Amino acid sequence: MLKFILHWMVGIFFTTQAMAMSTDSILVVKGNIGIFNDKKGKEYHFTEVELSKVKQYNIVTKTTWTPVSTFTGPLIADVLSIVKARGSKVEIATYDDYKIILPISDFHRYRPIFARYLNGKPLLRRDYGPLWIMYPISSYPELQTVKADAKLVWQVKYITVY
Repeated sequence: MLKFILHWMVGIFFTTQAMAMSTDSILVVKGNIGIFNDKKGKEYHFTEVELSKVKQYNIVTKTTWTPVSTFTGPLIADVLSIVKARGSKVEIATYDDYKIILPISDFHRYRPIFARYLNGKPLLRRDYGPLWIMYPISSYPELQTVKADAKLVWQVKYITVY
């Protein structure tokens, strides 16, 4: 049993380290933004390291897919502020080409995050990651609907600001 626990702990350590050391982009922001780190494409590419430097918040909530859980990550509003986003809405696109338009006003009213961790475990692409948009559903009755579930977008790849 001890051998299993040690193996599990080492696996978690190396998975977390690999994520933290990644220089690959895990989120691309484009559209009506004022700061770019890819001048040719007029985009801002966030790495795991960059997102980990943005203040992290916890949202404790229940979803259609999870019991009450702790989601951790930066506020979407903070990420948009970094790139000097100017607009009233964003289009969220995922790795499987799902797309949804969300009002930027949501990001100030409800303070959703780009969840990077679920109950302290990194979100991987096979389990809702690398980023899952998470609203504080349990705190707002209007978010406890099937229609609001569509806002909880996982496997986020890029956002376009309009």
